[in-house]
Amino acid sequence: MIANWSRAIALSAVFGIVCVAPPVVAAPKSAYDGAWTMFVVTTDGHCGTIKVGLAIAGGRISSTSGKFVFRKINLAGLISRSGQTRINAVAGPRQAKGTGRFTRARGSGKWAGTGPSGVCSGVWTAVRA
Repeated sequence: MIANWSRAIALSAVFGIVCVAPPVVAAPKSAYDGAWTMFVVTTDGHCGTIKVGLAIAGGRISSTSGKFVFRKINLAGLISRSGQTRINAVAGPRQAKGTGRFTRARGSGKWAGTGPSGVCSGVWTAVRA
């Protein structure tokens, strides 16, 4: 009987928490939300030019496509309300960091990276897809 009473109290507590918990809220929309295409151009080193698909939602940047040396590019970053951005990218053992600025229609900035074959750096541009 005590075990049943304990279960009833526990279930009541769980029910109360579920009913009172605030709903999950989606990330607030930003002026930059949507699909973008980024072009990464090497100005120092031998990393070449790379095309990367981006998705921006609530000011969060993620990659949707793109490969470097046969490895998928995983890109993540944030855009402030003013458009300033910091971006990190990984493709296998290669890593890069970038900074820049977005407007409602374009983005641009600089990046630098390292990998097994050395150091590369350059510029990036982005346009709405």
